[in-house]
Amino acid sequence: MHFALTRYESLSPTQQRQLLDIELLPEQIRHVGDIHGGLHTLTARPVVDRQGFVLLIDDIPRGFFVLKRRSLLPDWARDHASVTTTLHALMIDNRFQGQGLGKQCLRALPELTQQLWPDTEQLMLAVETGNHPARQLYLALGWQELPERDADQPGFERLMLLTL
Repeated sequence: MHFALTRYESLSPTQQRQLLDIELLPEQIRHVGDIHGGLHTLTARPVVDRQGFVLLIDDIPRGFFVLKRRSLLPDWARDHASVTTTLHALMIDNRFQGQGLGKQCLRALPELTQQLWPDTEQLMLAVETGNHPARQLYLALGWQELPERDADQPGFERLMLLTL
């Protein structure tokens, strides 16, 4: 099995069609959305502030995520002094989960981000409080959970940070 991460724009027309076949369970869609929503985020402008990546297994799309920075940062990432890049819509095809592919994507993320945007100092993401498997994976890979922004009203999502 050959693992590769590639930019969405470099996919062949066949691979772009195959990407639409990524299947997620309903509870996963609740956490990250579906592939159509993920691809829709690639229409955001300016193009230089976002990039979609596809996980290829034996040259077939089996995963997807989006990186954003600068003008496209969500409000929750704008308050941090460091140069931040955010991770969005990380999804692995349901039929390929449990094989460590999400972990491989996350491990490749720091180098990939710094090749794309060398000024990036930290990565951030928001994860639903109830998405325990994802939170545990992020923590195991060195991400830190940030304190609740408003202790009186716990958020629906937890913010996580990885310093590069």
